[in-house]
Amino acid sequence: MTPFTPIEDRNDMRSDQIAAAVAGRDAPVIFRGAVADWPLVRQSSVDALIDYLKGFDAGKPAEVFRQATGGDGRYFYDESGRGFNFQRGAMPMGAVLERMRLLARGAADERVYIQSAPLGLHFPELSKANRLPDVDAAPRVWIGNQSITPTHFDLNDNLVCMVAGTKRFILFPPEQTKNLYIGPLEHTVSGVPASMADIDKPDFERFPRLREALAAGQMAELKPGDVLFLPYMWWHQVMSDAAFNMQINYWWNPAVLQNPQTPQPMLALMSAIVTVRDLPPAQNRAWKAMFDHFIFHQSDPVADHLPETLRGLLGELTPQQRAAILKGLSKSLA
Repeated sequence: MTPFTPIEDRNDMRSDQIAAAVAGRDAPVIFRGAVADWPLVRQSSVDALIDYLKGFDAGKPAEVFRQATGGDGRYFYDESGRGFNFQRGAMPMGAVLERMRLLARGAADERVYIQSAPLGLHFPELSKANRLPDVDAAPRVWIGNQSITPTHFDLNDNLVCMVAGTKRFILFPPEQTKNLYIGPLEHTVSGVPASMADIDKPDFERFPRLREALAAGQMAELKPGDVLFLPYMWWHQVMSDAAFNMQINYWWNPAVLQNPQTPQPMLALMSAIVTVRDLPPAQNRAWKAMFDHFIFHQSDPVADHLPETLRGLLGELTPQQRAAILKGLSKSLA
């Protein structure tokens, strides 16, 4: 495996300090042992942890990814690219936990994974004693055995709290997007695009620019009690190594918290692909200049030369104005 650079590692942070420590941060960091005092983390064995969880189980069905005997644990597309190499279904959480107990004892060679299940739905009382203070997000739970989640990004900031097992994250900054050979935007494994390149078995003939991405890669290895901060849209592959792995994570997007009615920028990207990407070269360059000026200008003012009455879209928008404009655009595009 490529020798990736370890990310920043801190040992001086309590769980009640983390929310303030990551506010406005745009680089990953590990807070070692920050949730080691959670009762979840202190359980002495897999059996004890499963028993503890079942004491809080609300009996709701959870979405489960499953690979039968012979599966490699890499949840991805099948060979045709039209389907997936795993089955997806719903099972009561308690039944999944009992199956995981048997698998952890070696009863069968099977891969099982619960992704992003709302903690409040499945274990509504669990967060009272197992929580990150002051994080404005609803926690989610991830449970499974050995698995690989291929390189993808999330449209949120992310705090990953490791409860049991071990996980290894390989991280890439957003600037590496062009070197990661991204798959479909609309037909995805779990809601967001993923890299088609296998970074554990790199095929440089098919994906030559992957070398540049790997050179920029960073690594985070998590043990129970550790917390990883993963910034918005950082690419990451996740490898779960133990027979029973569990994490609780918190996703939140400060921009959406400020303007809850704002649609995801992914919609703007897909719209631009349809309307702008395939224009003749000269037109494409002209629109690039427009996007650079009006969208990606950052602190460069684009409307200071206009009186307030003429600024319209170019001026500062209140949430109400933003919602009204988006509603009008939706009607015009319909």
